[in-house]
Amino acid sequence: MKIFSKIILSLLVILSVIAFPVDVLYKDGRILTGNILGTEGSHLIVEADIGKVLVPIESISSIVFNPTAKPFGGYELSLNGKIYKGYATEISTSEATVITWFGKIKLNLSRGVDYIGFEKIQFESFGGTGLFRMELSTNENYVCILLTGDVFIGTQLAGDENYVILTDASGHTYYILKNLIEDLYMPYSKSKGYDMVVLRNNRKIFGNIKVISEGKYEVSGYWGKEIVDINDVIFTTYKEAKKPDMVDLKNIFYDKNGTATLMVDSPIKVDGKEVRKLNVYPKEIIDPRTGIIFVLVPGGSFKMGAKSSWGKVDDDEFPERDVYVSSFYISKYPVTVKQYLNFLRAAQNVTASVLAGKYITPVEIDFLGSKMRAGFTSMSSAYNFPITGINYLSAKAFCEWAGYQLPTEAQWEKAARGTDGRRYPSGNSKPEKYNDGKKDHSVNEFSNSDISPYGVVNMYGFPLEFCRDYYDKDAYKKLQTDNPVNISGQTVVARGGVLSDRITDRIAVSPSEARNDITFRVVIDAENIDKVFSQPLNNKMFGITWFVVNETVKKNYDVKSNGLYVAYVEIDSPAYAAGIKVGDVIVSVEKKSVKKADDVLKIISGKKTGDIISVSVDRNGKILELKLKLGIWNF
Repeated sequence: MKIFSKIILSLLVILSVIAFPVDVLYKDGRILTGNILGTEGSHLIVEADIGKVLVPIESISSIVFNPTAKPFGGYELSLNGKIYKGYATEISTSEATVITWFGKIKLNLSRGVDYIGFEKIQFESFGGTGLFRMELSTNENYVCILLTGDVFIGTQLAGDENYVILTDASGHTYYILKNLIEDLYMPYSKSKGYDMVVLRNNRKIFGNIKVISEGKYEVSGYWGKEIVDINDVIFTTYKEAKKPDMVDLKNIFYDKNGTATLMVDSPIKVDGKEVRKLNVYPKEIIDPRTGIIFVLVPGGSFKMGAKSSWGKVDDDEFPERDVYVSSFYISKYPVTVKQYLNFLRAAQNVTASVLAGKYITPVEIDFLGSKMRAGFTSMSSAYNFPITGINYLSAKAFCEWAGYQLPTEAQWEKAARGTDGRRYPSGNSKPEKYNDGKKDHSVNEFSNSDISPYGVVNMYGFPLEFCRDYYDKDAYKKLQTDNPVNISGQTVVARGGVLSDRITDRIAVSPSEARNDITFRVVIDAENIDKVFSQPLNNKMFGITWFVVNETVKKNYDVKSNGLYVAYVEIDSPAYAAGIKVGDVIVSVEKKSVKKADDVLKIISGKKTGDIISVSVDRNGKILELKLKLGIWNF
């Protein structure tokens, strides 16, 4: 590494600081290795082997905290493996502020920061309205979804005039511009005492309400505040609401676990049918474990199968018949490359039979002259593409990991067509824009064209999608009409409309066949949504590739301690979050010495996902005590 020759030593005395080992990358290609001690004016103070060095901030391209991470340019931030466009404006011994396209991030430098860019750039303007929707969720995290489809998950929420302020489990604080937010999900448990307002555009707001002038409400909460015109309100739980056309819920009585009873003077009827039980589900909900967005498809009957009036139609699409499907949630978009990559990295049920898929490649390491697969990687530019190049068996393995299911044919077709027997998801006219398969597109590319009545995106165009059913050309002639599914056969069903120009088309595929034109999406029964979301993912507890230290390892890797040599740490893993690094030797777990993998398994036996354990590692002769959260991956 090159160290520049002229060194200006700082006269500033730094006391009680936390030092972070870094590589400072200069714009001209030079590298300075040392510890950050802070800043002095327009200079960064770095303690290098030769002493304290003042580095002009304007000469820095990036600061690299993780030696395995490589910046693409000086205007990027990598946080827990996720790359954002942005540049630092402030940095101290423990924190840094980075300006981003969506606002800014205050970073906790001790958790998951790979590198920070310092080169200023001009960001694209998105021009949102700032009138984001609010929803309540049953999990304990806050979820913020931007107009671009980006998702941020946090444990704390605040707000001011311009930003929604979200803090994640690692202590990083995201200042997200309100005009870029589309949906904000808040835990029920954190909304006690709030009233709800529903506006004519179906936007919901939760907060404390007061009348500030005639015809105006102020709605405020820890997320910030907004002024609302009472004439735009169609419903509110605010008891002082005087509008006669608002729904009155004064006779609603809370039971428990999200259940309430509404007492009415006369029966409520919908389409002439008396309502005795009303299930209330959010229209959209996000799984905080995987980041997958789900939309609700209400239970009821629909027309399944092709219409003879469409002309030439395959016989396996007949007869058209009324089919009942219970309420379920389906992923709004196909499973993405990044979501599938998370599964490959984290899941315990990834065997050699599970395919990596297009754009994902195994990470190979060389240990004592032998090459072996240790993890998986993908280029970030492909993260939001639908995963393809996999087979039915791999899609099923993904579902088993997260507690999901593939949609049945009936679920898939109802989600695509609604109840009115339409030929295309968007109606009886072919979508103007859809994925024609000539190139890859992000999953939200056709959100305004190829979209179903329930808001499910990209069900007509490529890629096709796996269903749970096995293929039977006579399925519609013999399966039951209540929640039908065919569970046996030689081939499985893929669905899509683009091949035949109708959404009822059925394609038979071998379960083991990898296809670059097939993806999948997932479903959850509506009544099971809370149960599934509360289940821990079936994750690896550590996310490490390790080997027993023997004399050969000691000789080849200059290791002194006995224990487990860390040859690879998967990005976003519990070990990665704990700060374990390649080259460390794990010498003890929970204060008990370890010499082989079985020792670790015995020590953590009886512990569960989310439990925190102590791990001691020998790093270059120094013993470090680290805290590791078992099975919790930071996707």
